[in-house]
Amino acid sequence: MRLPNSLKINLIWQRIISVTVFFAMAVAVIFPALSQLHSTLPTGPSRVVTVPLFNVWTIGWNIDRMGHLFSGYWDAPIFFGNPGAFAFSEPQPATLLVAPVYWASGSLIVAYKAYLLLSLVLNGVFTVRLCRHLKIQRMWAFAAGAMMVWLPLGLRQIDVLQLIPVWGILWTWDSGWRHCRQPTLRSGISAGIACGVSFGMSIHHGLFMIIVLVPCLLLTMAWRHMLTAWKTNVVAISLSLLLVGSLALPMRSVMKTYQFERSQKLVTNLSARPEQFFSLPKEALIGHSVRGNGFRLSPGWIKLALACVGLVAGLCRRRKRRWVVFLSMIVTLSALLALGPNLKIGGWQPWWLIAKFVPGLQQTRNVFRFFYLTQMGIILLSAMGLSEIWLRLRRATGRPRIATVLAIVAGVVCVFELPPPRPLLAGVPNRNRHHEWASYVKQHTAVGKGIACLPFASGRRVTDFAMTTRWMYYGTLHGVPLINGYSGFFPKAYFSIQESFNETGLTDGLLEKFESAGIDLIVIHRRFKAPKSVEELPLRQFHLKLVFSDDVGIDVYQLRNSRNAAR
Repeated sequence: MRLPNSLKINLIWQRIISVTVFFAMAVAVIFPALSQLHSTLPTGPSRVVTVPLFNVWTIGWNIDRMGHLFSGYWDAPIFFGNPGAFAFSEPQPATLLVAPVYWASGSLIVAYKAYLLLSLVLNGVFTVRLCRHLKIQRMWAFAAGAMMVWLPLGLRQIDVLQLIPVWGILWTWDSGWRHCRQPTLRSGISAGIACGVSFGMSIHHGLFMIIVLVPCLLLTMAWRHMLTAWKTNVVAISLSLLLVGSLALPMRSVMKTYQFERSQKLVTNLSARPEQFFSLPKEALIGHSVRGNGFRLSPGWIKLALACVGLVAGLCRRRKRRWVVFLSMIVTLSALLALGPNLKIGGWQPWWLIAKFVPGLQQTRNVFRFFYLTQMGIILLSAMGLSEIWLRLRRATGRPRIATVLAIVAGVVCVFELPPPRPLLAGVPNRNRHHEWASYVKQHTAVGKGIACLPFASGRRVTDFAMTTRWMYYGTLHGVPLINGYSGFFPKAYFSIQESFNETGLTDGLLEKFESAGIDLIVIHRRFKAPKSVEELPLRQFHLKLVFSDDVGIDVYQLRNSRNAAR
């Protein structure tokens, strides 16, 4: 059925207005960071730049490898001597969406902020798309999109870039559900691509999405349609496996090689507790938070109330019943999984059994993040609740305008009951000031060799690695492998070197480790020569020759073995 031109124009304007509003809401989240475009990054309450700057480096590495047709993609220039270092953390190839921004601006900081803004806007756009496919009126679909732009849990972890984009999950839910309802080749391809894109944005989110999505789809899909369309199902599954496997399999191989796993104590500490589901962030305008420490996971009392209305009303409507069951299962299952080991049945903890058989879960740390899916499901159900209230008010009052105004007020309250937290900023170094020493290192490091950048991190906390991520950021200028590094996992050899430096400083023993690792040059910030300058160190076996010094406080030393030289 073809739409009249006037209706088409009206729809286009509605979409333009929606995107504009979503963009304005996204800008409101990080406006101070946009006013200081090149010198700051949005961060959490700690104002530590470590994680944001690490993700800036990740964007830079993805763009760099794209220029080399992804040759050596997993062997990132950190933790020199440990192959596959890029698999130690989130690769985020979806950040290539902002490669043109980097090429135009020359700034990875600007590209980072562009990706953040784009993610927030697309979260709203794909929410509207999903709601419209479910026949939810555009007004309430727009309200759901606005709620998703300000997804409470996401904005309170805004310094973790890979957690912000959830539009891939929404796309997967939408295309997967549509394929199960009416399988076609097009829907199968769309579902496969959406699943792959979700993993490209965040392996963590993608893994959690699949764990929850598969049982929910299996229990709610229309089996009569699915069994007769096995060819399109094969296409969808094969495309998903191809795209997901291109990331997941190399990472799994690396994790197995290095035997990376999380301790049970850490996983338990980073799992949710039941009382935290009803704990509101301090920015909440409506309601009082349940007392308690830790994660504050409630999406807001108004959203919860509207979601209950949407759940009950949807179950009463035959056309929406299956979808409402699907969403309620998403909400329930993800909330239970967010408890991790804190979910106990008698003395039994189901989490450890699940983690044993599901690939990737043994490397998962922040189990509470399953609640992202919970909040997303609640927002979609609340949109159905708004729609239902509007319909009931129209019938009860017989005055459509009054019903619309009342429902709009409810929608606005729903959006603003948890406003974004006050944006905090962390300063970033001016990379352009470091071109000289970076150029020297690039030209004078022997092929197959690496460099050590001092100081190392002073401990193992995130805050301790702020200087390390700065060295990585400068590394985007020269591209020479660093023995330093920061990631989700660390090779054991790195901590041995780090602890040696922090305990005794530059000694013959540490320099011997550098030489064995293939270190050619040592880059030192002059502020960190205390208690003795490099020239005063009591070295016998090794000699450090100053080969470059600049005005920004960086000295570069050539590492030489005195015994080898004597021979």
